[in-house]
Amino acid sequence: MTYRFLEHTADALVECEAGAYPGILKAAADALYAVALAEHGVGVEVERRVEVTGESREDLLVRWLQELLFLLETDHFVASEFAFDDAGDGAVSARLQGYTCPPEARAAEVKSATYHELSVRETADGFVARFILDV
Repeated sequence: MTYRFLEHTADALVECEAGAYPGILKAAADALYAVALAEHGVGVEVERRVEVTGESREDLLVRWLQELLFLLETDHFVASEFAFDDAGDGAVSARLQGYTCPPEARAAEVKSATYHELSVRETADGFVARFILDV
């Protein structure tokens, strides 16, 4: 699974590739943290459970990112390990292990994941997703 940043005028346009949909969710989380944090550590001192529902894979991706942003903003939680119990068309359920990130370790404020230019498509090799992070 990988992510890369594409050229965009003001925000962060991200493209993720993975062999399966849960890989897209993890790559999207890694991209979110790459924008928001000066450094992304690997601590596993805290565990969280995340459950989101949505009407499509695209909707789930945005809601997933919004939930991770909420945890980052309110609890300063950064996920470094992901265990997906469910990642289908209508729901994502995951156990996340991570660490508490001090506010001074933030590089940028990510306001939200947007639906603008959002896409998730299945390919012969898995999935490709594109989304914009509003910074």
